Amino acid sequence: MLDQIVGEKKDELIKLLSSKLGVSDDQAGGFISKLMQKMEILLGEGKLDVDSLLKGDLSSLKSNLDLDNLGALLGGGKEKAEQGIDAVSTQIAEQLDKLDDPMQMLGGLLG
Repeated sequence: MLDQIVGEKKDELIKLLSSKLGVSDDQAGGFISKLMQKMEILLGEGKLDVDSLLKGDLSSLKSNLDLDNLGALLGGGKEKAEQGIDAVSTQIAEQLDKLDDPMQMLGGLLG
């Protein structure tokens, strides 16, 4: 679902992550896909505050993720995951903000 919302920006996010963190496109793509999956789960469980995310506050996102696991996808650990999230969060938030009502849209898609 979030993959659909991010849509054509996914390739840009992969390139951005690759250049900022010095990882391969495959590593960046795997990280972004896993991050989107985890964000959908958190949204479904009510553990992700989209309003805060749209304002640039990533604390609810980071506190509910296994950062070591995500960082391993980038060839590192917790710090690498945080760098990856920081690198792509603004673009993801911009895509969400373009929706007429992000909370209603996400809530409807999650059932």
